[in-house]
Amino acid sequence: MMINSANTVDASQSATNYENKSDESARDELGKDAFLELLTTQLKHQDPLEPMDNTQFISQMAEFSSLEQMNNMNETLGEFLQTQKIADGASLIGKTVESINEETGEKIQSKVSEITFEEGNVFAKLENGSKVNVDGITRLF
Repeated sequence: MMINSANTVDASQSATNYENKSDESARDELGKDAFLELLTTQLKHQDPLEPMDNTQFISQMAEFSSLEQMNNMNETLGEFLQTQKIADGASLIGKTVESINEETGEKIQSKVSEITFEEGNVFAKLENGSKVNVDGITRLF
């Protein structure tokens, strides 16, 4: 594939425009929108007498598809892990647990009356009025 210097400038300007539109986190990684914009720019500015090789194009699309599937799988796995944490916490309802109060360092021992999910963490509300992170439970009776 032959690209002249004007096309190279157009492609880099397109990438710069994408970065200017994006927020800080999107600039840290090449997302699907940036990939599609770069691919579109590449196709738009290719030499019509020597178009992009089909195998190269298919390879790029396969890589994009693979990355998209891995991203979807990662999101699904994250959702599954949250659900599993909640289910594990729910199994504690009605059971007596022991934990350590983070403020005083004292042992807390009480029955779990309720489970809540706040900011990605599972908490057990105890009958004595305390609320403890399920990860901080040291003993189950």
